[in-house]
Amino acid sequence: MNTFWKAPRMVLVCIMAVVAAFLFLAACGTREVVKEVPVEVVVEKEVVKTVEVPGETVVVEKEVVKEVPVEVVVEKEVVRTVEVPGETVVVEKEVVKTVEVPGETVVVEKEVVKEVPVEVVVEKEVVKEVPVEVVVEKEVVKTVEVERPTEEKVLRVRMANMPPGFNPHTGGSGAVTITLGWTFSRLVQPGPATGTWAPDLAAGWEVNEDATEYTFYLQKHAKWHDGTPVTANDVAFTVRSLLNPQSAEWMVNTYASVKGAKAFQEGTATDVEGIQIVDDHTIKLIMERPNVTFLDELVVVAALSPAPILPEHALKDIPDDQLFEHDFWSQGLMGSGPFKFVSWVPQQAMVLEAFDDFYFGRPNIDRLILEIIPSADATQIALQRGEVDTTVRGGVSLAANKEFFQDPRFDVYGTQAGLISSYAWNQRIERLRDPRIREAFWIGVDWAKICDRFYGGLCNVKGSPLFQSFVYKPEWDTRFAYNPSRATSLMEAAGYSVSNPIDITMITRPITNPDYRAELAVQQDMLGDVGINFIVKEQDTAAGQSAWYDTYDAEIISWAAGQGSEPGVFLLSNLGLTGGENAFGIHHQYPDFYTAMEEGAAIVDRGERAKFFQDFTETWLWDILPWTSIREAARVKIQNNRFRMPILGDVPKPSRYGDMPIYPIHAGRDDNWIYHMEQWDIRQ
Repeated sequence: MNTFWKAPRMVLVCIMAVVAAFLFLAACGTREVVKEVPVEVVVEKEVVKTVEVPGETVVVEKEVVKEVPVEVVVEKEVVRTVEVPGETVVVEKEVVKTVEVPGETVVVEKEVVKEVPVEVVVEKEVVKEVPVEVVVEKEVVKTVEVERPTEEKVLRVRMANMPPGFNPHTGGSGAVTITLGWTFSRLVQPGPATGTWAPDLAAGWEVNEDATEYTFYLQKHAKWHDGTPVTANDVAFTVRSLLNPQSAEWMVNTYASVKGAKAFQEGTATDVEGIQIVDDHTIKLIMERPNVTFLDELVVVAALSPAPILPEHALKDIPDDQLFEHDFWSQGLMGSGPFKFVSWVPQQAMVLEAFDDFYFGRPNIDRLILEIIPSADATQIALQRGEVDTTVRGGVSLAANKEFFQDPRFDVYGTQAGLISSYAWNQRIERLRDPRIREAFWIGVDWAKICDRFYGGLCNVKGSPLFQSFVYKPEWDTRFAYNPSRATSLMEAAGYSVSNPIDITMITRPITNPDYRAELAVQQDMLGDVGINFIVKEQDTAAGQSAWYDTYDAEIISWAAGQGSEPGVFLLSNLGLTGGENAFGIHHQYPDFYTAMEEGAAIVDRGERAKFFQDFTETWLWDILPWTSIREAARVKIQNNRFRMPILGDVPKPSRYGDMPIYPIHAGRDDNWIYHMEQWDIRQ
């Protein structure tokens, strides 16, 4: 019996020992359990609903859902236990639930239970993580495009003065020609960058082999500002209108080369023979003789702008004796150019607005306001205050130019003058006929010094008024260089001296520029040293012009004449027998002068023309000296740099004033101001 019981008991003890050992090993080991559960985590959800606003791009609905793949710890459980005889004691239990978000960790729940501190710790760590399949970004945008109203682009232009009317038949000021250049079309326009003529109302043209026929093909979609189509009839009307005998000589000369122009002007013909209308958009003008310079002859007074094309339907019923004074030229200007006339208050301002149907496209600038500001000082203030954006007719002082040159808000640049600045002499006056006096006047003044002092170095002394690039010789620059001793000798040979000076009176318009007054004072001092008493007499513009052109009372005048691109055109326009010669009186002494001048103008070959006018300068012009003290000063322009002319590009700003850019011209000093005005813009 005892043996029977003892055997099973031994087996039970062994089994219990094995179990105890297993439990002991389990209690002393580490167990890790990981459970994974799918989780959908939304990090951002945005829903935007908006309301349509006229003129805006409207977001009707925008839904953005961003979900980020995260490593999520749903539960982390750490249990530390110690084996104590007869029981298992929990020493520390920590449960932490977190969410990993890029850039931060979010604790969702943390539970800590601490019980008896012990020396032996067994760890149990349970980590549960969830893999998530996430849409990173979902964006739904619905938009509606609506027209956005933009701020009107307005360019405010300073004009030093403007006449009460803008009749091209008699208007000889730059203000007239540039205003008509903005409101009226021309057959062609000057391309200053290329030195050639560019299309305008004439989209193209052809010249026959011997330069006796010019055929112009007009823009087929050109309209007058009232919507009436522009046709070849308007061009024909313009030619006849500008040949009106009462027109100023510069306008008569514009179409004087057309066959039959003289007979029509004199009233012996009822029409101009050389006008041939081919169709509504094609017109042929036949020349009296071969004429390679006809396009240059289209340029009006002072080489400022080609003659405007006039609206036949608006002007044909106005009698000739009422045409020049008609209010069309002051309150009814209607052209086919880029800007339409709106209003004009004399001595205050003119307003122009963009023409929607302009054949090159609607201008970028909506409105032009031409402000009349005579004073240079007031102009400087207006520019600095932003009351005007640029100055076109009339400048400011040299000191102000240099101040603007340093101001980052402004572009300051120069253009070739295209203009001879000189003194013109009335040779009807007996005591002024001696050319030695005129040469002494020229070389008795240090003009190079005056250029540096009063023009900032942006000035060149020239030996001839014919300084077109293909005619002018560089050595001519020194032909009349400053030489006071020779000037004194010439005056003594002519019967005058410092102790017995000759009085020479210059008529000029009222002087408002203090720099110019100071310049004249320097000239007076230098001329006094060689025996010339130089007297300055100020008169209003109308009286001064009358004294020169009508009564011939003026002895000399300060003369500015447009050089143009052809020497023959320049000479005929300013000394031609149609009227300009009356101011100089040259024909009284030199009847062959005009024969030679017209001979040169008729030469077709450009090389031969150049040689002829070089010889003409060194013989006729240097012997007669109808002009003296010839200079070409760059025309300095100032504009707010928000205003952009594409033809100029971005105007560089060098460190020295005398190094500022001087832009080329083709026909006249304001070429860039009448070239593709529809491309101008205001930078916002």
